[in-house]
Order: sequence, then structure tokens, then C-alpha cells
Amino acid sequence: MQSAQFQIVGTETASRPQGQIGAQVYRQEGKLSTKPTSLELQTRDDYPGQNPNLDGRGNYVVIGSTVYKRGTTFSGWELSSTYDADPSSYAYVNPTTWPASSGVTLLGASSINGMAAWVMQATDGVGRTFRAWIRETDSYPLRYSTSFMNVKLRTYYINALYQRFNIPVVIAVPSQSNHGIVPIGTPISLPSGSVTLTRVAFDCSGSPTHRPAPLHKLVTITLAFRDTGPDAMLISPFDWRLYGDGTEGATAADTANPASLTAQILKPGENVSGIVTFEVAEDAYQLITVGKLHDVTAVVSVFLPMYPVGLPPCSHPDS
Repeated sequence: MQSAQFQIVGTETASRPQGQIGAQVYRQEGKLSTKPTSLELQTRDDYPGQNPNLDGRGNYVVIGSTVYKRGTTFSGWELSSTYDADPSSYAYVNPTTWPASSGVTLLGASSINGMAAWVMQATDGVGRTFRAWIRETDSYPLRYSTSFMNVKLRTYYINALYQRFNIPVVIAVPSQSNHGIVPIGTPISLPSGSVTLTRVAFDCSGSPTHRPAPLHKLVTITLAFRDTGPDAMLISPFDWRLYGDGTEGATAADTANPASLTAQILKPGENVSGIVTFEVAEDAYQLITVGKLHDVTAVVSVFLPMYPVGLPPCSHPDS
């Protein structure tokens, strides 16, 4: 086998009414290659807008023995190794890791979707016992299963189901341009200077030329760019998007505000500041703005106040 697609079916124990024990089921798609050894697991988005597909990459990537992982697409990548004792590691879903396992035992034979398979049991590099179902006809993997204790102190079961073997798979090293979420007022280094989000506000009335639609509000962010050289800096309000609970990838709105940031080229030694406006649902909150700039992904938390249920911000006296 040279490559495969797979689906993770993760099961977490969960309490149910009257003291019963149930399960919460999660699903994620993935792909892997055996030459070279690599694996990528796609993102989960249990809450729309809070883990969007910003760059088309999963949140867990393995290249050789290096593991790249992040909490969400807003987070910077953290590097570790497949040899680190991480009980939640997905690196061992790749069959190329199995020959280095210890305590390999043949448990017997079984059948998956009508295909005869050997059932093997072993201990992986982080000390977990796992089972693998190996197709008898060609030694391809059909299923992998293991478990670990997660951060909620609940048992989490991993089941990987393999399919679509030997299709072209390329898994590249993730871009390191996203260094994670920064708060308002923190300068973000750019190749020729910096950008700082200095202020955020919401506007429920708009302007004579642009008023928010019913049950919508305008969110404004003020950006300050500095070009310290040596190169010119291309600036555009449309490089920025707004995400969060209630919005996913809102683009800049043209409000005819004279203070709006305009598309321009900043020369070394020049500074510019301007407003970028987004229109989002009235109850959108926990917002994050993302600027896809040259060689840098800028991510800034622009958290806005939460109000009681049934009292949207544009109905609140403070609005």
C-alpha cells in the first residue's frame, strides 16, 4: 500500500439523564502516504465559525517523525515528534508505524464488509494497546482501533476506517506564517514593517450610504500599518475577514466612510491607519479577524460584549 484515505470515528463517553452512560461521536476525514511517511487529519468544526477552513489544511499533520498540530485554524502550529509520549497521538494511524510496535499478537480472523482479515494486537510508541484488521488477500489495513484518557478524563476511542487505496496523495509541510491569536493593540511583524489592530467597535445605525440589514450590525476595526522597509507594502481592506459565533468569513463592506482603509502601496518610512467595516448578524460575538497578508497570516481577537439571551447588542442601551 502506498496511500489511503481514512475516516476517524471518535467516541467519547458522555453522561445521560437518569445516570445512564452514553457516547458522543465525532467524525474526521484524513489521508496518509507510506512513501514518504505522512498523514493529515482534517479539522473539526463543532461550532460554526470558530474553526473555519482558513488554509485548506487539517489541524494535525505528520511528516516523517515530525508532528504539526494546532487547536484551531486560528492557532499557530506546535511541533512535536511521533516519539513524544502523547497519549492522544493520531500518528500511529499510519501503518508505517506498526512494524516498530511491541507485543505483536495474532488474535484471530474476522470479516469487514465481506473481506477476510487477520486481527492483530500490539503496543504502539506511546504505550497504547491497539488492534488492526489486516486484509488477508494483500495485507492492506481495513481498520485500526485504540483508546486513551482525554483532557476531560473520559475514555476516548479512536477507530480509523481505511478506504480508497493508492490514489495520488501529497502532504506538504504546513505554512508557519500563522503565529497564533494576538490581542488588540499587539503589533504583528510583517516582512517590511508591522500592522496593529488598535480599536474595535460595533455600529448599529451605519451611515446614510450603508445601513445594516434588519437583525444585523456593523463591526469596525481600525488597522495601523507601518512600513519600516526595505520594501513597499501592498495594503487592501479585502485582505481581512471576520469569523466567530454567528459569522464565518465576513468580507469588508464598502460604507463610503472617509476614514476607511483603502487599497494602496505603502512606501518605506510611511504609516497609514484606516477602518475596515464588516456586516454581521446582530448576535455575533467571540469574533476573530484574520488578515491574509504577504508571507503572514495575522489573527487578532476582537471579542465584543455578550448580552443576555433575547437582548441583542443593538437593542441594548449601551449600543
